[in-house]
Formats: sequence, C-alpha cells, structure tokens
Amino acid sequence: MMLLPDLYQLCGPCYGSHQNVYALSFPAGKELLLFDTGLDEWDRNIIEKNLSVWGLDTYDIRHVFLTHSHFDHAGNAAYYAEMGARIYMAGPDADAVENGSFGTISYSYGVSFPICPGIQRLSDGEVREAGGISISCYSVPGHTPGSMAYGFTWMGKKVLVTGDFLQTGADIHTPVLGIRVDERYSYEDYRLSLKKMAQLPCDIVLSGHFRPCMENGSRLLGAGFREILVNRDLYKD
Repeated sequence: MMLLPDLYQLCGPCYGSHQNVYALSFPAGKELLLFDTGLDEWDRNIIEKNLSVWGLDTYDIRHVFLTHSHFDHAGNAAYYAEMGARIYMAGPDADAVENGSFGTISYSYGVSFPICPGIQRLSDGEVREAGGISISCYSVPGHTPGSMAYGFTWMGKKVLVTGDFLQTGADIHTPVLGIRVDERYSYEDYRLSLKKMAQLPCDIVLSGHFRPCMENGSRLLGAGFREILVNRDLYKD
C-alpha cells in the first residue's frame, strides 16, 4: 500500500499479517530502506509480493531500522543482512537480536530466533543519513529497554515510526499502549518516554501493528501520554 509517494506499507493486517513493515524507496539509486522486517518467511513473502506489485523488486534493500528486538519485528533481520542490508537499532535491544536471547521473545513462537550479528547501535538524539534523508532516533524505553522511534520528513510531512511504543486503536487518535510480552517492561520508563514524545511535532505515525495514523500525529502522541496518566494502574509493572 502506498501511503505517500515512495512511502509504502509492505506488510500488516491488510495483507493478512499482524505486524507492519514500512519502506521508503529511492528511485534514483534503486534502493530501499525498511522499518522493521516482519516475523518470518510468511511475512517476507508478503513483502516481496508487494515490492513486485510496485515495481520495486529490483531495488536493493540497503538499510533496515528496527524499532525493537521482538521476533515479530526483527525476525527477518538476519535474512536482509545476508542480502547486504545494514541493520540499525538501539543498543539496549541489539544484543538480544545478535544472540537470540529472551529479549526476542522467541519462547512465544516455539522456534529459535535467527541471530543477526553486526548490528549498528543507535543512540537517543542521533541523526543518521540513509538513502539521502536524515533519520532522527528517539529512545523510547518501556515496552522494551531498547525501543526506538524514528522521525523523518517526507513530502513535507513529519513522519514518526513508533513500533510497539505507541499504536492506534479504534480510530487514528485513540492510542494503544502497554503491550507486556517482555519481562523487561517498565511502566516508569514508558511514562517518561510518552512525556518526551508528546512534545514532538508530528503529522503521521506509523505504528508496529494496526493502522497508521495519517494526519495530526501529535494528537495521538499527546493522547498516549494522557492515557498512561489517567489509567496508570492498567500499565504499571
């Protein structure tokens, strides 16, 4: 699905998968940048089918930015690394993806996590140049210690990729928070992350599950911070 020119959703509920994968395409260099990778070969086949639909199957996937270490978002990282992509993510979650530890929650899937060595660590506030654009890195611990959101400007819109840190619910301005499938979950870290991000100007929020928010993303970020305060007992460790 094309969300904006050269900005695509390649995997997600509309394609029969639970987890979202997004891509930026750069026609001049015939290259792609992915945000998250999906879970497994099933998701990879969905991604490849959609790349073919949009005439992007001959493009090289050069960069992959992972939002966190969980299997459903990082399961295909090793595959794309073997194909020549550089893999980026926050340091606190990178070890899990490199060694397949409990931080991948592989126990939820009953199979071993495909380990992915050589990850390039990212830090809060860092800006990376990739594909000719600047990507701002925001550390948003809580869901996992190394959860990271990525911001960039595309077609004049401020876009934020949030992974499982913040998602949409019944409508694009109703937040879904607090998915606790990881023993490293931290309410206090989550609250502080939402407080920080509630101040961020944002048009579009691309979440790790459910639908993207394509307008007034700042409202969704603010609603997330309000939710974790108003219903704090729902989200505490």
